[in-house]
Amino acid sequence: MKNYRKTIISAFIFAIVFSGCLGAKALAENYWAGHADIEVINQNIDTLTNRIQTKNQKISDLNNTVKDLQNTVNSEKQQATSLNLQLEQANSDKQKEIQQKINEINEKIAEGNQKVADKQKELDTANQTISSLQAQISDLQAKSGQNDQALSDVQATRQKADQAVQNAQ
Repeated sequence: MKNYRKTIISAFIFAIVFSGCLGAKALAENYWAGHADIEVINQNIDTLTNRIQTKNQKISDLNNTVKDLQNTVNSEKQQATSLNLQLEQANSDKQKEIQQKINEINEKIAEGNQKVADKQKELDTANQTISSLQAQISDLQAKSGQNDQALSDVQATRQKADQAVQNAQ
């Protein structure tokens, strides 16, 4: 019986040790399997962290680009405003210059109209003088016509007298 008891105790110890070994093995396998899962999770976390950092860097770069573009837009708006002011000033200056030229032209037109009026007065005076002279010429021609008739009459009388003197001789 001692042997039997020894065998049973041995079997029982064996079973406990075997169960312990199986439990230890299962625990080790679960531990190592969990460890592999943790390593995969850590790798995934590292990958996600890298992706987040990359995206954050891209966002930062894009924000910087947006700021640069906003600065450029603001600068171009300022330039546009400045150019609009210059354009308005140039238009104002040109308008003043045009008005000045219009005034000068109107003065020249007024001067020209005055000169035309003066020349018209001279022409009217000359026409009156011409009319007066033509009237005098007409009067003189009429008198000359009378004088010519008188001269013709005198010449005819002289010829008669000359004829009468010749006939009397």
